[in-house]
Amino acid sequence: MNDERWNRYLFERHSRAEIAEWARRLRYFRFCRAYGGHAGDGDRLLAAIALAGTVPDIREVLGILGIAADPVPVDAPQPIPGVSYTAEAFERFVRIAPGPLRIRQPGHVTLGGHTVFVYLHPGRLELSMSDVESPFEVTQAVILSAEAVEAFLLPLANRLIDPPQADRNCLSPATYPEFWL
Repeated sequence: MNDERWNRYLFERHSRAEIAEWARRLRYFRFCRAYGGHAGDGDRLLAAIALAGTVPDIREVLGILGIAADPVPVDAPQPIPGVSYTAEAFERFVRIAPGPLRIRQPGHVTLGGHTVFVYLHPGRLELSMSDVESPFEVTQAVILSAEAVEAFLLPLANRLIDPPQADRNCLSPATYPEFWL
């Protein structure tokens, strides 16, 4: 992509050479640059696994990754649309994953000793990694952790969605093929 302003933003924190090295090292995780501005997001590594959406399928994928499918009781309090809550009160609500299982969103889990943020969406499971000490940053330590976590993704390789985020912020062979040459 030849938009100079975009390239300055994309390579603001990490050089083109460094990102190209990450691309060649990682098989499943992709570097996704923050949207920035008021989005409140940050840079991250992202992988996504396709889900059929059935109870057995979701349980199978979570089981392969060693992630618990914690059931949420039907009477668990949930926020009411249109009602204001303090941040502290809102944090007490259990986040329920969409789909046929009434389970808690996995959130931060540990895979092989590495912290991964795991979130169920309709039709997909996303795994996101950024620096634990400096959230929203991708560092060499995060790259090393992602390489280790990719071993857990190997049995699910045929279900990986690439790119996991279909836009120019996510570097993949489809969006930036020059990094995979």
